[in-house]
Amino acid sequence: MKEINLEKKQIDLIRESICVYIKCMECRDLFKAGALCFRNIEEFVDDRGKSCLFRLKEMCHELFRNSDSATYKEKLYDMTVGYIFHEAMILRENLYQLEYYRPKCDIASGELTSVEKKIVLEIEFLVKKTERKMKEGFKETRLLLKELVEQLKDIIGLYKGNYLLPRFLFENQKSFVKIYGKKGFDHLLHEVYKDGRTALIYKAARSYLESEYYELARNMFQRVAGLDTDNRTALFLYMYSSAFHFYYKSRFARAQRYAEEALAIQVDDGDMTPYQESLTSLSAEVAREVKRGKKL
Repeated sequence: MKEINLEKKQIDLIRESICVYIKCMECRDLFKAGALCFRNIEEFVDDRGKSCLFRLKEMCHELFRNSDSATYKEKLYDMTVGYIFHEAMILRENLYQLEYYRPKCDIASGELTSVEKKIVLEIEFLVKKTERKMKEGFKETRLLLKELVEQLKDIIGLYKGNYLLPRFLFENQKSFVKIYGKKGFDHLLHEVYKDGRTALIYKAARSYLESEYYELARNMFQRVAGLDTDNRTALFLYMYSSAFHFYYKSRFARAQRYAEEALAIQVDDGDMTPYQESLTSLSAEVAREVKRGKKL
């Protein structure tokens, strides 16, 4: 599997894991409110490939089950997802029985024979039994999901070198806070990145910059430079992304000014050499644009 394809698949797995947890909690809340219907649970689990849990199960099988390179944490994750899928499918079947058979037993008793009344009573007994199973099923599934999101922290730690991860964490902060709480999410960031949230913003900004989202990158580098005034690299990259942002907006005077300010910054980071060379080329290009008579 190509590295870039693997990195995307890792992010997709984390995304589906979040979806599974949130969808299950939504179904549980609807069940408690007496408003859960089969259509709702189909988004959480099904056997036709349309639900987030089915997709997650298949992803785990593809990435971990038959892989010699999968770690024990990844194989354990695959097993946990498998157990959750099994329990959730039982929930789904129980809900199907309640939705499609419970109304059928609500028949006026005066119209029934003694044998038919006995059948209706048996069905009513089975319905109540299924309702109890639903309560127990949601309790068991919730415990398994609680374990899953704890394991997800380890999975995220394993993938901390994935260049797509910082951007994904940054863009999905609300979902992570919903699962772990604000303190829990901050703790996760410190486990993954030494400087926590500041490091996350910086790494996400680098990801946006590599994808040439200059406006997003410049805004985020500016935040990092404000949070960590000693971070000369963040300041340099703020100037760098600003220069390119304004260049592509045809605001050449501002582009030139940012390029000059960036080149004047002393950065003790050899990785910045290609960026400095790009800025030198940009300055020359701006000069040519001006010479051709374009407005500053």
